[in-house]
Amino acid sequence: MKIHSSIKTSLLITGSLLCLHASWLPVKGWLSERLISYSWQKTIDLKQKIKPWPWADTYPIAKLSFLRLNKSVVVLNGGDPTTLAFSAGAIAPFNQTLSAQPFVVAGHRDSHFSFLDEVFMNDIISLADKHGRSQLYQVEAIDIVDAKTGTLPVLADDSQLVLITCYPFNTLSSGTDMDSNERYVITAKLL
Repeated sequence: MKIHSSIKTSLLITGSLLCLHASWLPVKGWLSERLISYSWQKTIDLKQKIKPWPWADTYPIAKLSFLRLNKSVVVLNGGDPTTLAFSAGAIAPFNQTLSAQPFVVAGHRDSHFSFLDEVFMNDIISLADKHGRSQLYQVEAIDIVDAKTGTLPVLADDSQLVLITCYPFNTLSSGTDMDSNERYVITAKLL
């Protein structure tokens, strides 16, 4: 049975478009990560807010480095869904680095904070601000909190670092992180 050349061409074009569509999200993720890293470096160099792309409604304010795991995450300002789609985000009013208040950061369990389940008690986390100053924190608590009935362990007058993501990790459900009622919370004390 012969397939007409127009059908072959249509199948080739359709297949190519499907491949292009499937590669869009990974390419977008890779590119946004590079742009965020670049804007973080420019923020440090110029000591001013540099957006990762011109239409961004956020900017990098800190970098978390997980020393034992050799992983780092640039933290954007804000905890809204748009910000969290691109990186971890510092949640207002707890988004002031190196202050007497807690610094609270949220991230998705299936992307930027996917490795938080590898963080152990007493691990050291470095928090760098836009001026290049950094402080060390040591993990002192790892909790699973019911987001609907529980309270997050944040003390307003304590300079701790609090990292939040949805729980459990590696689920097969197709729902969004907001469908999960549990949060994985890591609290680290300033050293």
